[in-house]
Amino acid sequence: MKRLPCTIASIEYYNHDTRKVMISLPRNEAVDFKAGQYLEMVLPGKNCPFSIASSPDVKDYLELHIRPTPDSEDSAIIEDMLNHSDRTVEIDFPKGDCFLESAPDTPLILLAASTGVTQMKSIIEYLLPRGLTHPIYLYWGVLADKDLYLSARFEAIMAQEEKFHYIPVVSEPATSPEWEGRIGLVGEVALQDFEDLSDVTVYVSGSPGMVYATLDTYVARGLPDNRMFSDVFSYAPRPAP
Repeated sequence: MKRLPCTIASIEYYNHDTRKVMISLPRNEAVDFKAGQYLEMVLPGKNCPFSIASSPDVKDYLELHIRPTPDSEDSAIIEDMLNHSDRTVEIDFPKGDCFLESAPDTPLILLAASTGVTQMKSIIEYLLPRGLTHPIYLYWGVLADKDLYLSARFEAIMAQEEKFHYIPVVSEPATSPEWEGRIGLVGEVALQDFEDLSDVTVYVSGSPGMVYATLDTYVARGLPDNRMFSDVFSYAPRPAP
């Protein structure tokens, strides 16, 4: 892990509240990370984690997706920095034990809640150029359809790669009166599509409650518990029984 001084090269809005932030890495600095890892942005007195959305194949910048969190002091600091800073930032990088270095020898289910899709985007964009021998199923759960800011990207991949499947899910349909897609909690929706999970690998990005509920229900459906991966298992481990 390194602490690196970086420059914010560009900021643009994907939708009404989520920003794509491109961070330029220092020149002549050997930088390597694995698909699915994250960085920590160094703030006064604390660090703030963000999943990396770009593939490890991209060596000169890191892509972040940043969305404000209501009533969060850290989020308010980040938003103020993005709005008013001189575009310099320090990062601790890379971090995280939930990553992929090669495609598993099973179908791969990626479950993402909200901006947790950034971790899955990095994994997908790393695996695609290497060729898919097994299907990838991306389930992306959001509150409202307006939050599906990467749908065009994933739909384009699906049109070109027959083994890639994208399933967006809206959990609060009252917010999206014109939505005609899948409805519910993302982990439960994915479970509807698989009778037997004994021969799949699952990566999950979400809150600890969501991740552990998903683990329990998926293991009950046949998933070996050593084939589900999430950063939650490292930063919020369950107490020993």
